Amino acid sequence: MTKKSQTVSIRLLRAGKQPADSVRDGVELSAWAKLDGAQISLDTIGGGAPKWAKFLDLTTEEKAKLTNSTAYGLVFVQASGRWFAVSFGLGHVKLDPDAFEQDFGLRVVLNTVDPDKLRSADIRTPDENTTSRRTQTARRSDQTAFSIDIERDIVRGLAGEPKNTTFASRVAGSDGLTLTKEVDVSDLPQVCADAFSAFGKADYKTNFAWIDQIKHVRDKATIDFLDAALVVALNSCLTAVIPDTLHLAYPVIYDPEKARHIRYKGFNSSNIHTDLEIGGYVDDLKEKAFGPYLVEHLAGHKVHECNDEGKDNGQSWRIRECLVFETDLNGEKYVLSADRWYRIDTNLATEVAAFFAKVTSYVMPAALADENEEKYNNRIAAGGHTMLCLDRKLVKPTGASYAIEACDFLANDGAMIHVKDQTSSSRLSHLFNQGTVSARVMKMDGAFRDRLRAEILIQEAARGLTGYQPLVADSASPFSEASHLIVYAVLCSGAGAGASRLPFFSLVTFRQAANELRALGYKCAFAWITKPAPTTKKAKRGPKASGGGTTP
Repeated sequence: MTKKSQTVSIRLLRAGKQPADSVRDGVELSAWAKLDGAQISLDTIGGGAPKWAKFLDLTTEEKAKLTNSTAYGLVFVQASGRWFAVSFGLGHVKLDPDAFEQDFGLRVVLNTVDPDKLRSADIRTPDENTTSRRTQTARRSDQTAFSIDIERDIVRGLAGEPKNTTFASRVAGSDGLTLTKEVDVSDLPQVCADAFSAFGKADYKTNFAWIDQIKHVRDKATIDFLDAALVVALNSCLTAVIPDTLHLAYPVIYDPEKARHIRYKGFNSSNIHTDLEIGGYVDDLKEKAFGPYLVEHLAGHKVHECNDEGKDNGQSWRIRECLVFETDLNGEKYVLSADRWYRIDTNLATEVAAFFAKVTSYVMPAALADENEEKYNNRIAAGGHTMLCLDRKLVKPTGASYAIEACDFLANDGAMIHVKDQTSSSRLSHLFNQGTVSARVMKMDGAFRDRLRAEILIQEAARGLTGYQPLVADSASPFSEASHLIVYAVLCSGAGAGASRLPFFSLVTFRQAANELRALGYKCAFAWITKPAPTTKKAKRGPKASGGGTTP
């Protein structure tokens, strides 16, 4: 009998798990005679009218004409001493995700796919506002076609054609494995055995060794251990010094010019803060004699944007969405960022930290308490310093559809200084990108420099300053990268210069920006703009302090 091409979806149960432990409530399994020792579940999901029938206010007779139903099948197969779940239709939704090996399908694909015959990649970038994307190609391609940043991106899924076509004609995998090959039902145990063999190999290290540098942790047991370490660190903050591995950062891109205030809710605090800072959160906890800190408080405590009277006027997040934490577990480094845990390759973590430690330090004037980026820049621009403020003075590059900010300050030695607040890793990524874009345009676009020089003249006249325009070469003069040190300056409160640490993913982005600047011929430096810990004030009691009906 000729075998037909069939697509099958396979998941590997964790060691020791049985089929009955791996399905959701209500799923009934029975022995299946077609395969020795196999178990099967067959059923239909749905059977009623679709949800939009209610919206249309259909009659009973009209609803009777509409039926939504989907058949599914699950077959549990034993092979190589392990259990596998083979799903059909919507069978995968009846499985318990915690019962299966994470990244089983991805690892099989990595070990079997032809690196020059990739078709699709699912990518997640965890720095700043965690983003996900799927990139597909019209023809077989190598990994360079998918623009994977090996120091920041996490590959969650991969699809392509195997090197050995007897294994399959197509493979795709993330947690589950989907493969297409000529097969009949009696071949399922062997198909599972072959997949398990591929899962255990390390062939991927030849072409995809970088895949292990940053991995999204999805194993519940590991996450529980890491959450416990986070709770220990938060409890230690209540009685000791806050560790430099613990921060707060906005999980989304926010607008610092709106100068919103912050309240921490969920434990009856009424204090208003000017910045999102771990010190302010801990101080509020101490004021309420809060303790012990428990894992449920990670979800129960909230961060609310508010006005200066304590009334909600923006977004809110669970505190764990804002926590940035780095810890070690079993000799490996883990990072919490935007409510997701990541395992970081030890060598990568060491290299990134060492790179930052060697970067040239630059000294900037200290900030005042409660100053954000906008207030700091405005005060420095008022005078008394050897810098010309170009904050929000936008100049359009030649042929561009939008204008850019050359820098926040042009120093009298030619340094181009870019300033951002530490309270958001998303803003820091924007800072590093701003520096590289500006440096590239300065070098390549003489007409841009002419327009920038004209803007500098305007600002010199407004500030009563001179001598800054000649620092920027006009389009008729040779451009010298050595004339412009690119400085990244970050406001941080409650710490001395150099004592604060950037979150890991911000360090990675900084290293990439610094290397790009060096490739362009520039040198770069980093400055901590230190300021006292932010002030706190009591919210006014009454309706305005109620947080718009939110429980304090």
